[in-house]
Amino acid sequence: MAIKAQPFINRVLLTLDAHLAKDANGMFYERFLHADKQAGRSDVYGTADAANLLYTVNGLPEAEAEKSAWKQALQSFQEQGSGMFRGLYHNELHSAAFAISALELFDGKPLYPLQQFAAYRSKAGLYELLEQLDWVQQPWGESQKGSGVFASLVLAQEVDAAWEAWYFDWLKEQADPATGLWRKGCIVDGDGELRGAPLFHHLAGSFHYLFNMAYREQSIPYVEALVDTCIALFHSERWEQPKEQLSFFEIDWVYVLGCCLKQTSYRREEVLAVVRESAAPFLAYIEKLGEQSPAEPFEDLHSLCGAVSGLAVIQQLVPELVLTDRPLQLVLDRRPFI
Repeated sequence: MAIKAQPFINRVLLTLDAHLAKDANGMFYERFLHADKQAGRSDVYGTADAANLLYTVNGLPEAEAEKSAWKQALQSFQEQGSGMFRGLYHNELHSAAFAISALELFDGKPLYPLQQFAAYRSKAGLYELLEQLDWVQQPWGESQKGSGVFASLVLAQEVDAAWEAWYFDWLKEQADPATGLWRKGCIVDGDGELRGAPLFHHLAGSFHYLFNMAYREQSIPYVEALVDTCIALFHSERWEQPKEQLSFFEIDWVYVLGCCLKQTSYRREEVLAVVRESAAPFLAYIEKLGEQSPAEPFEDLHSLCGAVSGLAVIQQLVPELVLTDRPLQLVLDRRPFI
C-alpha cells in the first residue's frame, strides 16, 4: 500500500531549519537539536548529514555563494596537520569519509592533504589495513574503515587508478562464495554456523563495500549467492528489523538488494516481494511521523539521514509505494559513502 511521504519530507525540511546554527566562522548544523551549544563546531556530522539530506530531497542550493558557504563550513572541521575531520561517535576513518563525501555534493575537496592516510596509499599499507580489520566479530563497524579509506582517498583525488585496482582486486578475492558477503572464512564455519557476529551485521558491513564497487561499476563476485543470503535472512529468526526507529537499517538492507538487481534478474520477483514486505512497517512509521507532530523537528540529523536515504532506495525499487512531490535522490548514486 502506498504512503504519502511528502508530509514526512516537509518535517525533514523543518528539522534542518531548526538545526541550523552560526558562529564567527559562518554557518554549520548541530547534529542534535538539544546539543550543548557551547560545543559549537565539535562535530562534523550535523553539517554533513544536513548536506546529504538536502541532496536527497532536492534541496541543495544552486547559487555559487551558497555552495561556497557550505564548502567552507565542512572544510572548517578539518585538522590541518593530520587532515582528519572532527567527528563524534564514529571512528576517524568514518568521519573523514563522511565529511569528504558531503563536500563532493558541492564539488568540493578537503583543504589539506590527508596525512593520516599516508600509510594506506601503498599496496602493502592498504592490504595491511584490510587484513587487520575484525571481520568475524565486528564486520559492521570495521567496514566503516575498510570502505572509508577508499571514499576518502578517491574523492580527495590522492590516489590513482592503480590504487583503486589494488582495492577492488582484494575485495573480489576475499568475497565469500557461500554467502556473497565479505569476508570469506569469517562468516560461517564448515557446518554453516555463524562464527561470530549476527548475519545482518555481515550484510550491513558488506553494504559499505558495495557502494564503493557501485561507484566504479564493479561487478559483484557472487551475486546470486548474495541474493539467496538476503532472502533467507529476511525469512529467518535472525532478522533484526527495528519496528519504529529512524536509523540506517533500511538502506543497509535494501541497497544491497538494489545492487543485486542491477546486475542480475535472478529471483527478481522474490527480491521485490521481500523489499515490499520488509519495507511495510518502516513506511507505515514514516507516514505516521509525517502526520503526527508535523511542526516538531527531529532530534538527531544522523539517524534521520540514514532513514531518509533508506526511503530513497525503497522509492527507487518500488516507486509505487512512496509518494513524494519530487522523486528522492540517493547520494550513493552520485558518490560513495554514507
